[in-house]
Amino acid sequence: MKSLVLVNNKGGVGKTTLTLHIAHMMARMGRRVVALDCDPQCNLSTILLGEDELFDIWEQEAQDRTVSDCVELVRRGEGKVREPLLTRVDTNLWLLPGKLELSGFEQTLAEEWARKAEKNNEHALDVTTSLDVLSNLAAQAVNADVVLFDIGPNLGALTRATLLACDAVIVPVAPDLFSLQGLRNIGPALRAWREEWHLVRERHMEARPRADHPPHEFRPIGYIVQQHLARAHRPVSGYATWAAAIPAVFHQEVLQDEAEIPASVDSDPFCLASMRHFSSLVPLAQQARKPLFDLKKADGVGGGQVQAVALARKQFEKLTVDVLSRLDALSP
Repeated sequence: MKSLVLVNNKGGVGKTTLTLHIAHMMARMGRRVVALDCDPQCNLSTILLGEDELFDIWEQEAQDRTVSDCVELVRRGEGKVREPLLTRVDTNLWLLPGKLELSGFEQTLAEEWARKAEKNNEHALDVTTSLDVLSNLAAQAVNADVVLFDIGPNLGALTRATLLACDAVIVPVAPDLFSLQGLRNIGPALRAWREEWHLVRERHMEARPRADHPPHEFRPIGYIVQQHLARAHRPVSGYATWAAAIPAVFHQEVLQDEAEIPASVDSDPFCLASMRHFSSLVPLAQQARKPLFDLKKADGVGGGQVQAVALARKQFEKLTVDVLSRLDALSP
């Protein structure tokens, strides 16, 4: 099983939309996929299930239907991660929904991270590795090949705990100033957390149950550029300037590699895709609760949107093949 997360502390770059479509496309390609919604805003869960079904799950007395429920005993220091009861949303695709209460886990994660190197660090390690344990339990429940996480647009404690459960990271970016600043923030954070966790594993996990858990390196395997949505007051040349800067910033800040900086995103092997802004299709897809590439005339698609749906399928097929290839190439 391999695990993957899309990360950017800048919002509005299509992170949840990309996660949803990659998950669906992986499932169509025969991979068994579990999506874990670790964003307290629950956008992925809302799109996949709809508000009514999500509300029904929240209202049930079961304590294994959401990410928050499954880690609650660990948060309180009263037990282990619960085995999740996943919701099937499509062939080969399952979801463990999010819940607003997960935001309360952020403070616990931050506090216990500070105690992870102490002599009596059992609870700190339980908390810090809880999402890793949960992802393994979720994968085992359905014999999944891939676990995909969805997280909020930040570099807080919840994001860090998610990364500790991931083999690979993809960074979605837009051609603008704020996305570039997001890249400059992400690179140092990934390196600092990876180095710090290595030290914990080497020096503070001896004879601990988690010492046998396989480590996750959360390696950056590429970035996805969200093409601009043209506006009258924003010249195309402005977007082109920001887009031209993406390869250098990604290689320098995220990869720490300045040997050969690609001249453009088109020539950068770490650019997984440059995705069209499917703005007119997104509301239709959300209303129909299906991926863009599954939309039909009955869903309200008409005119030039038919070609846009076909393009969406083509782009996501190519992107997903590339992502799977890079995931498969990672060392176990």
